[in-house]
Amino acid sequence: MARLFLTLYIGLLASVYGFFHSADYLASEYLIDLDMMDAQHRIQGYVDLVDEIHTLAGPERARVAMERVAKTNNQIITAMTELELLTLTELQTLSPSSVEIKSQEDDREEASYFRLAVGAEVYRVEPDMDSRIWKTSRLLTQGYMLGFFIVNGLCICVWVYLLQRKLKMLERSALQIADGQFSARAPTRARYRVGSLNQSFNRMAERIEQLMASHKRLTNAVAHELRTPIFRLRCQLALLEHDQPREEHQGFVDGMEEDITELDSMVDELLSYARLERAGLPVQCEVLELNGWLSAQEQRLAANCHHPLVLKLAEEERCEFDPHLLLRALTNLVRNADRYANQRVEIRLVVAGQWLQICVDDDGPGIPEADRQRVLEPFERLDTARDRQSGGHGLGLSIVKEIVQQHGGQVDIGDSPLGGARIVLSLPR
Repeated sequence: MARLFLTLYIGLLASVYGFFHSADYLASEYLIDLDMMDAQHRIQGYVDLVDEIHTLAGPERARVAMERVAKTNNQIITAMTELELLTLTELQTLSPSSVEIKSQEDDREEASYFRLAVGAEVYRVEPDMDSRIWKTSRLLTQGYMLGFFIVNGLCICVWVYLLQRKLKMLERSALQIADGQFSARAPTRARYRVGSLNQSFNRMAERIEQLMASHKRLTNAVAHELRTPIFRLRCQLALLEHDQPREEHQGFVDGMEEDITELDSMVDELLSYARLERAGLPVQCEVLELNGWLSAQEQRLAANCHHPLVLKLAEEERCEFDPHLLLRALTNLVRNADRYANQRVEIRLVVAGQWLQICVDDDGPGIPEADRQRVLEPFERLDTARDRQSGGHGLGLSIVKEIVQQHGGQVDIGDSPLGGARIVLSLPR
C-alpha cells in the first residue's frame, strides 16, 4: 500500500509540475509574457521621468532620482562597464530612452537594461535579493510549496487509507471464497464500494457458488445414476460364471451390452451438459428464416419420434440462432414428448410480442405444475419416468434449458392443447 501511495503521490506532483511548466513555456514562447511586459512598461515610465529630471535639473539630480526609485522598489541600479557591454553585444545598439529585459545566467530574477536620452551609459536594474521584501517573498514561496506538498500528501494519504479499507474488505471476501465459503460476498454499501468492483466481485462469487453447487449436485447424481447399471453388470457377470444353458448366456450378454450403451449415452449427455454450462461457450449464430429452417429439419426430427410428428408454422420470421444447438434442443424435446405421448407430437411456431416461441406439445399425461421447474434441473425426473425403458437420464431438458439461455431466451412448461405437456422455447426476435 505504501508503494501505491508513493506512486500516486509522485505521479500527481509530476503531472501538476508538468502542466504549469508547459503552460508557462507555451505562454512565453507563443503568446504574450504579461509579467515581462508589465515590468518593461514600469521601467519605461521611470526612464522617461529620469530623462525629464536630467533635462531640467542636470545629471546629478537624475542619478539621485534613479537611486531613490530603485531603493523604493527594492532594486539595485548600476552602470554597465565597457567590459560588460562587450559580452552583451545586443546592448551596444540599445537606443536611447528604451528598455531591454534579459534573463540572468544565474538563478537571480530577470534584469532590465536601459539607456537615457542623453549620455552613452547603459544601466542595469535588478532585484535587491538581500532586501527584506525579497527575503519574505522567498520564504513565503517556500512555505507555499511546502504547504502544497504537505496538503496534497495528506489528502492522498487519506484517500489511500480509505481505499485500503475498501480493498481489505474485498480481500477478506476473496479469502473466504478461497477457503470454501462460497456464500461470502463483498459489502455493497457506499462506504465500502470501490466503483463497480464490489458488484462485479459479487457476480463472480455468485457464479462460482452456482457452478460449485451444480458440480456437487452433478457429482452426487452421477454417482447415484451409475450405481444401477454397474450393479446390473456385476449381477450378470456373476450369473455368467455359473453353469447356465448357452441360450441364457446370450440374454446376459445382451443385457450387458444394453447397460454399456446406457453408460456411454449417459457420459455423452454429461459431457454435452458440462460444455453448455461452462461460461463463455461460443454460440455461432446465424440470421435465418425460422419457418424454412424448421421445415428443413422436419424429417430429422421425425426420425427421433415413433408417433406422428405435426409441424405448424406461423408467418415468416427471421431470427438469430445457432442452428446446431437449436436442433439439439428440439431433438431432445421431441424425444421427450414422444416418450410420453399417446398418439402424436406437435411442433408449433408462435409469434408473441418480442419473442419467437417454439412449442412442443404431446397428448400424454402432462407434467404436474409443482414439478415443472424441477424437471429442468439435471438428473431430475418424475417418479413415473424411472424405469429402464423410458426414463432416460434426466439431462435432456437441462441441456435444452442451457441452450436456450445461451441464446438469451427462456424455457417454460405448461399445459398442451392436446391434453399433455407443452414445452415452450422463447427466443428473442
